[in-house]
Amino acid sequence: MTGHRLDQETAERLLSGPGDGPVPGPAPLVALLIAIRAAANPAELRGEPAAMSAYRAARAGMSRSAPPGPTSADPSDQQSG
Repeated sequence: MTGHRLDQETAERLLSGPGDGPVPGPAPLVALLIAIRAAANPAELRGEPAAMSAYRAARAGMSRSAPPGPTSADPSDQQSG
């Protein structure tokens, strides 16, 4: 890391969008935030429905196959003594 630190005011300005003039902060971060605020190109969104469907199917499979976590009724969770 380069050690850049942002104060609360600078972070809020970076996140709120372009203002009147240059925004202080690390140049790579400023460039990234400007790029992600841009409207999506229709070609970029073409595969979104398929990607969301695949994501939902994967999440559904994960929740069905995931072992249950410990519960308060599980005797192995109880501390003795």
